[in-house]
Amino acid sequence: MSIICNLQNLNLSFGQKHIFKDAKITISEGDRIGLIGLNGHGKSTFFKILTGEVKADISTPPFLFDKNKTLFNLFYVPQELNILDFKDLNIGQYFLAFYPELYKIHQELSSVQEQLIEDYSNEKLLNRQQNLMEKFEHLGGWDIENSYKNYLKNFELENIDRTITNLSGGEQRKMALAIGLSTKANLILWDEPTNHLDVETIQKFEDELQNTDKTYLIISHDRYLLNHVTNRIVHIERGKINSYEGTYLNYLEYLEEREKELAKNLDKLQNKHRRELAWMRQGIKARGTRSKKRVEGYHNIKSNIQDLKARSKKVVDLSLIHSGRKSKQLIEIIEGQFSYADKEIFKELNLILSQNDKVALIGPNGAGKTTLLNIITEKLKLSSGKFKALDGIKSITFDQKRESLDEAKTPFQIIGDGQDFVHLGDGTQRHVITYLENFLFSRDQVNQPISTLSGGEKNRLQLALFMKQSADLWIFDEPTNDLDIETIELLEQELKSYKAPVIIVGHDRAFLDNVCDTTWLVNDKSIEVFEGGYSQVQPYLEALELEKSLQEQKPEPVKEEKIIEKNDSKKVSMTYKEKKRWDVIEKEIEDKEIEVSELQEELASFDFSNPTPELNKKYEDLNSTFNTAQEVLENLMLEWEELSEKEY
Repeated sequence: MSIICNLQNLNLSFGQKHIFKDAKITISEGDRIGLIGLNGHGKSTFFKILTGEVKADISTPPFLFDKNKTLFNLFYVPQELNILDFKDLNIGQYFLAFYPELYKIHQELSSVQEQLIEDYSNEKLLNRQQNLMEKFEHLGGWDIENSYKNYLKNFELENIDRTITNLSGGEQRKMALAIGLSTKANLILWDEPTNHLDVETIQKFEDELQNTDKTYLIISHDRYLLNHVTNRIVHIERGKINSYEGTYLNYLEYLEEREKELAKNLDKLQNKHRRELAWMRQGIKARGTRSKKRVEGYHNIKSNIQDLKARSKKVVDLSLIHSGRKSKQLIEIIEGQFSYADKEIFKELNLILSQNDKVALIGPNGAGKTTLLNIITEKLKLSSGKFKALDGIKSITFDQKRESLDEAKTPFQIIGDGQDFVHLGDGTQRHVITYLENFLFSRDQVNQPISTLSGGEKNRLQLALFMKQSADLWIFDEPTNDLDIETIELLEQELKSYKAPVIIVGHDRAFLDNVCDTTWLVNDKSIEVFEGGYSQVQPYLEALELEKSLQEQKPEPVKEEKIIEKNDSKKVSMTYKEKKRWDVIEKEIEDKEIEVSELQEELASFDFSNPTPELNKKYEDLNSTFNTAQEVLENLMLEWEELSEKEY
């Protein structure tokens, strides 16, 4: 396929924020590209670079944007339509907003036709009308208009003579789909085309994309759509434009392999760190003076951990780049700071809580989780920064300090409060018995005194009592404490179906994974936001633990000169054979360290973008070689340590 355009050395920054850094991409005929990445990381900006609305930064080497003069014919369908500037157009005419020349001709034609109403035989006006209509046809206006109206009909957008000023979001999106599909351009940019649309319209749009012969790029959070209408995934992350040949599902499989490799590398780094830490703790006496290179290698582990942190955060963030929430924002904190007296708790809080969010709030004890919840529920005020919340938000907290139940009453009396029906927070109502059955109570238990219930059943009843309430925000503080497995599973299912936002403070990893789609990690007096549950954050947490361990450990510095230790007990002398071995082992270690490092780099950069059986075999062989080399290195290290304890 012929290349449509090629971009090289793309750099772009807005203030201190780097959007692109030495990025590159080639777009060819037949590409059906799904463009993904976290919000604010450059997807729409990349579209604007393609259209010329945004210019790349001046850089060395310079930014190159090579376009095929024959094939580069671009059409951009934005996420939001410009309605205000074209209020004079009706639905059937709105396509003209995307064709300035056609719009100008339309305006002139309208003026001429108004004049002809007063003077219908004016030959000059008639000639002008004829010329304008011929020009409109020459520019392809009639063909575009007919195609546009046919698509409007296909998408069941009726009464196209209506004004565009009072259209719903869905009707505006149908117009945008019709405009994009009717263009004659061969490279189309779609920005969130399916927002506000019903399933039927999305399916029709999907069919049109599958049958088109045009090249396109599409930004969408609709993962099903991406999997069915793309043959290439382009992921913008950390300033780079990474390309993968295949569908979105293929890309997810690739990411899974990449995450496995990341976990494997992290595990190897942990093993190395434990071994080196134990060695460093032996002190100078045991280490000898020929180990300077090894000590330097120990200190380099910190930079390796930092790199792993960045990579694990990147992986964690991708999964979360793609939920498609369009929900109403309830709470927003901007540049928040909070202190108790002279103790700073938060120095940089930036959070958004929207409808339907299921948030896991994690972090070490004393890090500020409870403080954050008190800020969110407005029990505490920020020391500085902005706190925005919808008026009248009602929040309810289910914590470990659960109210005691009147043991003389029955579950029916506690839940029904004198009525046969429970009025729930979503506006519906259920019969008390049916509601209690949903919480695993039998009909026999419903009318028995609470004193006859087991401890687990009482916890379940407290949960049922709590969850019948109405709230805009639900907060669960260690909700699984003292609950049995059946009740925990029940709670998981209930929370998944909840429409209100939920924040869960807990340590039950499976529970957080099954319920939450976002994780807030309290770390270093701020909140780091991850898309996904606990398992998505785990590699990052492990990297933090390694970093913390390094910071706490302060090994003795190693000096260049030979250090003579006074020792009451004399060392055992080396044998002749051991001396010969001592003379060569450090060189063997250095050579093997280089080999292991090179193999590790080759594994880390292995390209799974187009997996084949041959490629998988090559990777397995390379990994086997790496494991063997690492085992040899570890044995050499142990041998060196044994020899270093003896007198040469």
